[in-house]
Amino acid sequence: MNGLVIAVNVSSGGLPKTSVPEAKVTVDGLVGDGHHDTKHHGGSDQAVCLYSVELYHDLITERILVKPGDFGENLTTSGIDYRALHVGDRMRVGEGCLLEITKVRVPCYKLTKFDERLPKAILGRSGWMARVRTEGVVRAGDSIDVLPAAVAEE
Repeated sequence: MNGLVIAVNVSSGGLPKTSVPEAKVTVDGLVGDGHHDTKHHGGSDQAVCLYSVELYHDLITERILVKPGDFGENLTTSGIDYRALHVGDRMRVGEGCLLEITKVRVPCYKLTKFDERLPKAILGRSGWMARVRTEGVVRAGDSIDVLPAAVAEE
C-alpha cells in the first residue's frame, strides 16, 4: 500500500493544527508541535498522529465541515486505507522517516468545537498513532510506503 503526505501539521497545543511545509520528526514527535494535555497526548508511543484526507472527504459528504489539521493530526495522508492497517505495521515516509503504528486514535471530546457529532461520527475511523523508529524530515508531497508488520521485521 502506498500513499502521499497531503499536509504536515503542528500547533503549540490544542486544535486545530496548522499546515507547515515540512517538519523534523523525532522520537518525541514533530519539532514545533506541542500538547496541552500530555496525559492523553504525545509521548513515544503517540509521537505522530495520522489521519486520512479521504476520511475528511467522507465527513464533508455527511455535512460535517472540517479540514486537514482540525483533528489534531500531524500527518494528513492520501491513498492509505486506514481500515487495512494493524498495530505493528510500519510506514516509510519521505526519504528517511520510519513510523510504527501503535494504536487506533481515540476520538477526543474536544472535537465537538467543530461539530457536536464529530466524536461519534469518526468512531472506528479516527486514524492511528505511531512511534518513530527512524527520525527524519517529512514534507507535504512525500511518498508513504506501508510495510505490514511481518514484512517490516524481515
